[in-house]
Amino acid sequence: MGSFWQLINAWEIQLLVLLSFILQVFLFFTGSLRRRSTNALLRGTIWLAYLGADVVAIYALGILSRNDSVAMGGNELTTYHPLAFLWAPFLLIHLGGQDTITAFAIEDNNLWLRHMLNMVVQVTLALYVFWRSTSSKHSAWLLAPGIFLFVAGIIKYGERTMALLMNGNLNSFGESGSSSERSIPFKSLNEGYDGYICGALHLSPSMRGLFAGRWSAIEFDMVELDHVKLFKLLDIELCVMYSDLYTKAILLRTMGGIVLRLISQVSIIIALVLFAVSGKAGYGTADVVITYTLLIGGLFLEVSAVLTTVVASPWTWAWLQHRGSHRLARISRYLLLSCGCFGWQETRPLWSNAMGQYRFLSYRGDDAAVESLSQRVMSKVRKVAGFFGIGETRMKLFWVSKILDTTYEALDDKITECLVTEIRRIQGQGEGGTYSRKWRYIGPLVEHATTFGDFTYMVSMLHLLTECCLKETPNTGGDDGVDLPYTCRKLSNYMLYLVAAHPESASLLLEVSAERPDFWLELLPLQLFRFLPEEMELNMRENYKETLERS
Repeated sequence: MGSFWQLINAWEIQLLVLLSFILQVFLFFTGSLRRRSTNALLRGTIWLAYLGADVVAIYALGILSRNDSVAMGGNELTTYHPLAFLWAPFLLIHLGGQDTITAFAIEDNNLWLRHMLNMVVQVTLALYVFWRSTSSKHSAWLLAPGIFLFVAGIIKYGERTMALLMNGNLNSFGESGSSSERSIPFKSLNEGYDGYICGALHLSPSMRGLFAGRWSAIEFDMVELDHVKLFKLLDIELCVMYSDLYTKAILLRTMGGIVLRLISQVSIIIALVLFAVSGKAGYGTADVVITYTLLIGGLFLEVSAVLTTVVASPWTWAWLQHRGSHRLARISRYLLLSCGCFGWQETRPLWSNAMGQYRFLSYRGDDAAVESLSQRVMSKVRKVAGFFGIGETRMKLFWVSKILDTTYEALDDKITECLVTEIRRIQGQGEGGTYSRKWRYIGPLVEHATTFGDFTYMVSMLHLLTECCLKETPNTGGDDGVDLPYTCRKLSNYMLYLVAAHPESASLLLEVSAERPDFWLELLPLQLFRFLPEEMELNMRENYKETLERS
């Protein structure tokens, strides 16, 4: 056992550098998969890799910086790994992250200042390691690749910081690249998939304005489209917004970003050539192989990132088309439509096509439709918490409940068609129909909810109202064949999921209070009944009262 740990200690830095590289490869190929998937295992694995990649790279840099043996000789590190000083700039490149996943959550974009401070510290450590290596007997041909790798590493780390800053600066988010983006010509959606892509790109500055709290006019009436065309357009728009929020897409649409990427790639190529022609006598075969792996693998990731993020970008295709470079535009379009998990294939959705579902009954632990494994686990957690007599169990377990009790439903044609139909009815035909007459008494409640001014309160109250109204209502079609109860349930559950699991997204729509949804879900059942109008039929009042009092 002792010899095993001695072996691990002797090869520790090699293992850490290889692990750091493997994590970068994993993030490159899986970073964009979560856009299309709601699988908890996949998302959890990507999250762990996203966090672990920084931890491993920083830890490896720390080991290199505290070992004088990297340069001076005298202990195991130099004895076994004399090329270790060359791996420091590779770790900076790894800390720069992959183009496919700059941020895992919206909140990560707000940490750009922390990343900038980390960049200063880690670059200083890497420079210290490299400076100490100049006192050893490494040849100039071997030191030269390190200089070019440092150029690439500093640029890559700086790219990540700048991308986080640009993605997270909501005040100027709507203006990012506005001059070039607004020059994209709008095509008719009747022109096929190309028309949808151009339409989504043309609308992108207006959509980003919503993230900055600015409402701007849209140049055509989307509601006039049929629901199939409208949601195909929104499918592409969601993909555009995902790229702008979670990847380096915005940075790589700027001239500065493209120039810096070109410099970093040329630096890696020069470093590879210089290392290949330098004398490597006296260096271990394993160290040489690892260094070649890092060089060739890093160059492969860089070239692949340019092909998938820059060349195969819809913005690049539209820009080339607008400039009249039709041959280059065809190449860009071909890559865009055929790049596997990175591409925008016409025949498959560009997002998960699923709506998160979280219910008041799930929060209360009274949901009869407990089907998924995570919901059964949550049921056991509640029983264990109750057994130990944890007070205010529901509110204390809310953070667990909103993860384990969340389910996902497909966004099907029933929901999309009903949404478009109801918006048109509100815009042009006013109220009417069976459901309006049946639910005519909830007007005061809706008015109270919408005038309160807090989005979380509004959604929580309207969700409770929906639970009451639909308690005895089956999922059957209305007068026009639209399954309105089915749609209302799904949308109500989705809106509660939005404010519960993603309050940062909900805050983009309206002001959100500091109170969490569980606060309102505890308080509202005690208050809601007093808002019911006196003229409501007795059986309806009793139905509402029973639903609310059971909470």
